[in-house]
Amino acid sequence: MNSLLYLNANCVDFAKKKITLLNLLVQEGKIRTLFAVNEDHPRGLHMIDLRKQYVIPGFIDAHTHLISHGIEMQRLNLGTCRSLDECLAKLTAQAKMRELIFASEWDENTWRVDERGKFNRKILDRISRTKPIIARRICGHFAVVNTAALRCISKKWKTVDHEHGFLYEDVALNLNDIFPPSERMLEKALSLATKKALNLGITSVHEIVNPRRLSLLQKHKNHLKVRFAVYMTSQYYPYVAASGLRSGFGDEWLRFAGIKVFADGSIGARTAALRQPYANTRRRGNVLLTANTIREMTREAEDAGLQLMIHSIGDRASQTVIANMGKLVRSGNPLRHRLEHLEILDGEAVRNISRLGLIASMQPNFVRRWQAAGGMYSKLLGHRYERMNCFKALLKARAKVVFGSDCMPLGPVYGIKGALEHPARCCRLNIAEAFLLYTQSGAYLTFEEKTKGKIAPGFVADLVLLNKNPLEEKNLEHLRIQDVLVNGTSVNS
Repeated sequence: MNSLLYLNANCVDFAKKKITLLNLLVQEGKIRTLFAVNEDHPRGLHMIDLRKQYVIPGFIDAHTHLISHGIEMQRLNLGTCRSLDECLAKLTAQAKMRELIFASEWDENTWRVDERGKFNRKILDRISRTKPIIARRICGHFAVVNTAALRCISKKWKTVDHEHGFLYEDVALNLNDIFPPSERMLEKALSLATKKALNLGITSVHEIVNPRRLSLLQKHKNHLKVRFAVYMTSQYYPYVAASGLRSGFGDEWLRFAGIKVFADGSIGARTAALRQPYANTRRRGNVLLTANTIREMTREAEDAGLQLMIHSIGDRASQTVIANMGKLVRSGNPLRHRLEHLEILDGEAVRNISRLGLIASMQPNFVRRWQAAGGMYSKLLGHRYERMNCFKALLKARAKVVFGSDCMPLGPVYGIKGALEHPARCCRLNIAEAFLLYTQSGAYLTFEEKTKGKIAPGFVADLVLLNKNPLEEKNLEHLRIQDVLVNGTSVNS
């Protein structure tokens, strides 16, 4: 790879809240040297003048389903529907053209009237009783299907309400295994989702995979433009054990990171495990792991050198996970086990996360999408909604926090705005903190903090060029990504 000298770069350091005008020498995909603009630099190199554009490290999205997102980009998207009737009209139109109708992204909180209760097997059977119809909610933890689709679902799946055509948790999350996409669709999914991620400034992702998707990434490893750290879902643990995979195996483009486990569901599906019931109901969701399972899982992971990524949204689920993991995680959490989402935490849980060195992997886009007054969280949780997603409290307790999107939606700048506009001041971040959690912090999870996430010598030259100063909050609304560099080369070149 040829050497490149980038001139007049306004390099942003979010940790120091500082901007420095520099020239950057990039060789073999890494930043080799930083020069002051008035300092002598090597001659005879290919030079590119950045004309004082603002340069930040590439975004690290610490929780994605990028390939799934690429699959959904090829399927029927119900995310723009503002009523149940609109959803049904789109499904009806698809039924005339396809033998299998697989739709996703619907969210009753965007409907003019919440008619979720009418969205069931019988209403889908009116569209077709012979063609399978699947409509998965945006959270992925709940889906509605018709009779024809139910016939395709093995009785091994237990969380199925056959009367209403409701699918919960494991079966909803694994619908792409039950109705598998073609190889061609998978190939296109990787291409589409990678392009979208790069357009949003995302240069690294922590991706949830199954063996088939890991094979897809291995096949394309030499042509990847986004760096993948992958987590295998827990049902494939025997595959991981048999293959001898351990956290950290791989290289800077594709590495195995660990095992993904579910401790509860989602708030939107009313399956996240809460101490107090959801508003106007007795339901409190379910903890999906017993105390013994958590302890055994942690013990096996510690012995095998595997990092755990544990989905835990509700306060009851998180309390159970933290209490039982804490007895077995080695001091300082050397494997860097991580807890995902942590949307509802009390002060004791915050302190214990910090004390144990567990990493809080959180999604600020959820705040922007659902945590406003009158939004989904306030409707389902009442006054509890205000102090959910307590980013600031965790940082004040010296816990390690990282940001990701869960692809709901992709877009770090979108999520950062949520962190800045949190309804509770005690949870709200400043702009430098939010950007730091979406850039430098994510590298720590995959043991890459010495090679990724900073503009410094020896670090990969994954960089995002911005039109405005990202340290000024007033600029966020008008912030535009001008270009993205991966390994020091523009992805647009």
